[in-house]
Amino acid sequence: MLEEQLKNVIKKFNLNDEKAITFGHPKMKMKWVLPLVGTTIYSVEQFQPFFIYFDKSGITFFPLDLNNKYEIIGKSFIAWNDLKNFKFKKGLIMEDEIQLQLDDGKIEMKIPKSKAMNQWIKQNNKYLIEHNHFYNN
Repeated sequence: MLEEQLKNVIKKFNLNDEKAITFGHPKMKMKWVLPLVGTTIYSVEQFQPFFIYFDKSGITFFPLDLNNKYEIIGKSFIAWNDLKNFKFKKGLIMEDEIQLQLDDGKIEMKIPKSKAMNQWIKQNNKYLIEHNHFYNN
């Protein structure tokens, strides 16, 4: 399902480099914790998956609809020139992280190192790391 949507986004938005796209989600933050006898309830922000495309001009985010077979629901672009800082942090086990520092805030995204039945994620992540995510500032 995810690979089918990947092909759709590449075709629909005429993305030139099929290896320069990966899958990710915002860093999840805890809203609150409710300790109860025998259990604890946690509340976290809603999970929102994205395709993330990197090229020499910047980063494009394509949010995916969880309720509609990962259909693309939009497009958002951040130019490298608009960033104050870009940082890639290698994760220990399951996910790496990218941090984008803008004038008015910070965006933190988690990038899974792999995903079941989606070998392209691991291959594309390796390609992006080798090319420093096309960040040249």
